[in-house]
Amino acid sequence: MIRLDNTSEQSIINMLKEHNALSGQQVKQIENLSKESGKSQIETAFELNITNETKVAQLLSDSFSIPLIKLDEVKINDELKKYTEIRFLKENYIIPFEIDTKSIKVAIADASKFSLIKNIESLTKLQPELYAASIQQISDFIARLEHGAPSKLKNQKIEQVKKKQVNVPLEVESDVIAFVDKILNKAIKLETSDIHIEPFKDSAHVRFRIDGVLRVMEEFTEFLNKDPLNYNSVVTRVKILSKLDIAERRIPQDGGSTFKYGDKEMDLRISIMPTKNNERIVMRLLNKEAGDKSLDKLGFADQDLKVLEEAIHSPQGMVLVTGPTGSGKTTTLYSILKTINKPSMNILTAEDPVEYELEGVGQVQVRDDIGYTFETALRSFLRQDPEVILVGEIRDKATVDIALKAALTGHLVFSTLHTNDAPSTITRLQNMGTPDYLISAACTLVMAQRLARKTCLECRAPDERVNPKVLTSIGFTAEEASRVRPVYGKGCKSCASGEAGVGNGYKGRMGIYEILKVSKNIKDAILRKATTLELKQVAKQDNFRTMQDMGRELIHSGDLSFSEYQRVLSLE
Repeated sequence: MIRLDNTSEQSIINMLKEHNALSGQQVKQIENLSKESGKSQIETAFELNITNETKVAQLLSDSFSIPLIKLDEVKINDELKKYTEIRFLKENYIIPFEIDTKSIKVAIADASKFSLIKNIESLTKLQPELYAASIQQISDFIARLEHGAPSKLKNQKIEQVKKKQVNVPLEVESDVIAFVDKILNKAIKLETSDIHIEPFKDSAHVRFRIDGVLRVMEEFTEFLNKDPLNYNSVVTRVKILSKLDIAERRIPQDGGSTFKYGDKEMDLRISIMPTKNNERIVMRLLNKEAGDKSLDKLGFADQDLKVLEEAIHSPQGMVLVTGPTGSGKTTTLYSILKTINKPSMNILTAEDPVEYELEGVGQVQVRDDIGYTFETALRSFLRQDPEVILVGEIRDKATVDIALKAALTGHLVFSTLHTNDAPSTITRLQNMGTPDYLISAACTLVMAQRLARKTCLECRAPDERVNPKVLTSIGFTAEEASRVRPVYGKGCKSCASGEAGVGNGYKGRMGIYEILKVSKNIKDAILRKATTLELKQVAKQDNFRTMQDMGRELIHSGDLSFSEYQRVLSLE
């Protein structure tokens, strides 16, 4: 039986698909029969006569412009045996077959082995020349080597590679592993939400999104730029962490990983995207404990919290949470579910992806690639006898129509939308073609939110740059502006988040909210197709408080700086 690792198999299958030598239907047929027979996918493909070893080797040769070699015609000499380690060759299906004073000829069966060429160069101090060969010929050549005298050269680094379940370049075994671990440890220490590893024409750098703002981390720049191979090795290491195809560099890949940091369990969501210069990496860090926050810890005013609790304890209706990516919508929704969750309740969620695991809640991962969309999940939920349904995101009219109808038939439905504020959410639903009567009857509450950086308590100082005239430009009355004393963070060790030096004047984040209760007046306005501005005016008659109102209160209290207000709320 042909025993290739998963990476090699996937590399060959990708190559066959790319050159139209394998159809999607044939791929499915191979996968199914491979599972039934217990044989490898490549061996299954050969047995079905869909392709054969000669075609694969020829295609590899043509695709990468490397010569084709027939290893059965190559003689093995004692000099060659000094450069081989049988177990390493067996695992990697890579064959050095001819050596002279300056070069070493190497045969490979698939493109995933390109990552090992640099290792052969560093081990042998010879220039590798690549050749394509069939899998069987490489297997036979290994057998011929093994049948002869035992290997004279055993390199410890090769042994380390052998111990891994996947093919790992030697560079990844030492400095690169330490480098990636250092990035992750630093990111967790600084409470980073996203890590960006980005290549450019002549350089590369690492950025952390801390408190919602991206910052270049200079300490990681030198390693990435010291050697062009370092960046490729970092990409390989991240792919291995997230169980992605290390040979695939043409299309975006998404993966994930879970690891422990102290007593915390962290999830990594990893996205790798090819760019003109190299592959770009974005890793989202998810602390599984972050979904444990209770509603009263999210910063709601007493009156707003009362309105929200009334809506989430209703037997039916729809509650929508809106805001841009990274505004804390998921945290809010998980806090709501945690608040209402009890053994007598059947709660189902459709998410993309499932970010935090909730005990006692049925959580489903939607898969657009196989047609399992939010709409499909929602339809299946209605046959699962739920009291509460959470739809991760409303993306189309079909999903919103099913969700609203579910909210009218005895279900409490939660979901999210990407809108600027609460009143414009109603307008967005209307623009999606949803009937006004359905919105009016089913929607019970809309909440919009943002996350803003909190001014550091230790280094707050009066902000002399902000005068009463500037304050009136963001909605303060002249009388209020004369009384408000804005502050800013000067920067101190306390807000440096464990870094050397001085911080940026911010420490932690807080939510800024507006909660629109769909009252009788709002329902009437929806039915008469009121504009967003008209909806806002009607809501204010019902004591609706906007995010800007809350932001001005936070400027007054000193928790929010004027510059942060402008960054988060001025465009609304």
